[in-house]
Parts: sequence; C-alpha cells; structure tokens
Amino acid sequence: MQAKVMTFSAAIILLAIVALIPTLQLPSAEEVSTFIGPRFWPLCLLVALLGLGSFLLLTTWRSRYKKIDEEEESSSEEAGDKADTLVHSLAATRHWWLMLGTVAYTVLMQGIGFLLATIVFTFFCTVLLGARHWGAILATVVVAVVLIQGVFSYLLGIPLP
Repeated sequence: MQAKVMTFSAAIILLAIVALIPTLQLPSAEEVSTFIGPRFWPLCLLVALLGLGSFLLLTTWRSRYKKIDEEEESSSEEAGDKADTLVHSLAATRHWWLMLGTVAYTVLMQGIGFLLATIVFTFFCTVLLGARHWGAILATVVVAVVLIQGVFSYLLGIPLP
C-alpha cells in the first residue's frame, strides 16, 4: 500500500511541476484589467499541490520504517461483507475518481457552461466524499455555487466561462 501512495504522491508532484510551466506564462495582474491576474489562482493551487504532495511523499516514506499497528491489520481483514468491500474499494480509489471528476469538470465547463458544470462537479464530489443526507448535499452545492460566483464574478471581477 505504501508503494501505491508513494507513486501517487510522486505523480502529483510531477503533475504540479509540469503544470507550473504554462501557468507561469499566464498574464499577471499588471498585464490585465482585473484585480488579481489569471496567473494567481492556478499558481496558488500548484504551490499547494507541490507542498501537499511533498508532505504526503515524506510522511509515507518515513512511515515505512514504523511498525503497522496490529489492530489496523486485523480490522481491515475482518471486512468480509460485500458492501464493506465495495465501500473499502471506493475509499481506496477515491483520489483517482476525484482527479477524473476534475478533468471531466474542465471538459464539461467548455460544453455546458461554468455554472451548470460547477453544480454537477460539486454534487459528484460531495457524494463521493461521503455525504448521504440530501439536505447536506443540497446545502453544499448551493453554498459552493454562490461562493464561486460571488468571489470570481463580483468580488474579483473575473468573468466566468
């Protein structure tokens, strides 16, 4: 399991480094008429991605020298039920589904528009991350859409696609 996590974190770091090159070519705030330039947000995300990916790689590398608790091993082996296996396999691959959802969000944004794609993406991520109550799901979707629309369109003056 640690090899998979280390591979994943190395892939995230590599993705952030590769995405950093075109991001640095985006115009800054001085070159456009908005308060914050198009480079700021992707650069913040990439710096966070580099930092968190490096932290995950470091902590996983350090933890391979520590003993694994026997309680965790025994509790994971007792999950023989089919529903538990499905939930466990979804939890084990959740990060891949989130990355696939982010790519789909980017593609959908160009096809159906930003607002509708944001609603679909937020709903997908909320359910994927474990929300089951419809009130919580609806509240998350509404708050996300209002915050994104309010921050980008009204506060920063950045037009959304």
